[in-house]
Amino acid sequence: MSIVYGADSIMPANTKLTNGYNLYEWVMRKSCYPSFWARDIIGPHGISETEIQFLRSKKCRIALVYRDLPEEEISQNDGTEIAIRVVEAAKLLGVPQNREKALFAFFNPEWSVNHNWMISYANYLVNNGYVPGFIGNTDSSKNFNFGRQCSHYVQATRGVGQLRAKYWATEPKYNFDPDIWAPYAPSELLPRDIHIWNYGSIDFHSIHTEKLYARDEFVAESFME
Repeated sequence: MSIVYGADSIMPANTKLTNGYNLYEWVMRKSCYPSFWARDIIGPHGISETEIQFLRSKKCRIALVYRDLPEEEISQNDGTEIAIRVVEAAKLLGVPQNREKALFAFFNPEWSVNHNWMISYANYLVNNGYVPGFIGNTDSSKNFNFGRQCSHYVQATRGVGQLRAKYWATEPKYNFDPDIWAPYAPSELLPRDIHIWNYGSIDFHSIHTEKLYARDEFVAESFME
């Protein structure tokens, strides 16, 4: 696979650990060099300018994620209000518009989302020069909602190229690095249509980091540099 390795954490990548490493170095030691790192675009754990400069010094791209989505919000029809908040945060961080940069909405794996929320979120992002991204539970045996609603989204937006959405699968998980591209996908998509795959984890005491694959370097270009 010509995949690209990455990581995802609530804590900053430059967090100092008690073993003398920072979180970035620990991930590199336990797995491999991360070419991108997923971090919160806004909220209590939002990325700082200091962390952005730290990751840039490592030549590590940044996947920007909005995680603070209550279930009562994403189960509604209109995601425009959140999209406005995300776009304004991206502008403040200096994420260039009209450069195919993705801004991801994270859906709690146990919650329900409405595909109309996804469509309105995506429309606003596209109209403001960004690409929508969706992170969801793709294992229908655990929660079938995301797979079904994402498939409705695909059906509804197929005529406009799915609004160039990037799909991020959270299943299945492994304790090893798989050698084939095999994320679970909603019924209207194939594994090859999934752009990012959360396939494992690295822990240091209470600090949790997710191990990621991006499907290829083209996908990685949708992250902030």
